[in-house]
Amino acid sequence: MPHSKTLNVTTAVLIISNLVPLAGVLFFDWIVFEVLLLFWAENVVIGAINVARLWTLYQRRNHGTLLLFIPFFCFHYGLFALVHLVFLMAVFRPDAPDSYSLAALFVPLAALVASHVYSHYAHFLGRQEYLHVTPQQLMTQPYSRVLALHVAILLGGWVVQWFGEPVLALVALVLVKIAFDVPAHRREHREKGEREKSQRAQAAGQKPPRDAVFKGWGDDRQGTDPH
Repeated sequence: MPHSKTLNVTTAVLIISNLVPLAGVLFFDWIVFEVLLLFWAENVVIGAINVARLWTLYQRRNHGTLLLFIPFFCFHYGLFALVHLVFLMAVFRPDAPDSYSLAALFVPLAALVASHVYSHYAHFLGRQEYLHVTPQQLMTQPYSRVLALHVAILLGGWVVQWFGEPVLALVALVLVKIAFDVPAHRREHREKGEREKSQRAQAAGQKPPRDAVFKGWGDDRQGTDPH
C-alpha cells in the first residue's frame, strides 16, 4: 500500500479509537478523572510500543547500543509515567471511590491499544520504517508526542473541573486530545517517509527529492496529498 494511503488508514483508525471515550462521557457519565486516567494509560501503551520498536531495531539491524538504550528508556519513561500518575491521583481523583469505575476504561483503552498496535505493524514493520530510523530518534520520539498533548489535557482538566465537569466541557477535552494527537501522528510518519525517500535517493547517487528538503513543496505544487 502506498505510504499516503497507509497513513490515511492509520489516521482514520486513530480518530475512531479516540472517539470511543466520547461514549463514556455522553452515555456513562464519565468524570474528568476517568478521562484523564484513560489518556494516561494510553501513554503507557505508547511507551510499550516504543520498546517493541527498539527491540525490532536491535533484532533486525543489530545495534548493540540498544542493549543499553532499552532498559534506560524503560526506567526513564516509566518514571515519567509514574510521576504523571501520582499527579493525576493527587489532583483529580474524587474522594468517593464509588464515583468512578476503572472497569469502564477497558473498552476505550482496548480501542486505543488496537490503534497503536495497528499503526506499529502498518508503518514500522509493514513500511519498514525501522530501516530509516536511529536509536536516538526512537529514544526521544514518545516524549515529543505526549508532552505537549498532556500539558494541554491537564490544563483542560483543571478548567473542566473548575466549571463542575459539564458534559460539553468533557466532550471538548476529548476533542482537544484528538486535535493534538492526529497531527502528531501524521507528522511523525510523514517525516519518516521523507527520510526514507531521501536515503533511497542518496543510495542511488541522486539528489534528495525537493519535498524531502522543503516539506510539502512537490505535493502542494501538484495538488496531491503531502502525506
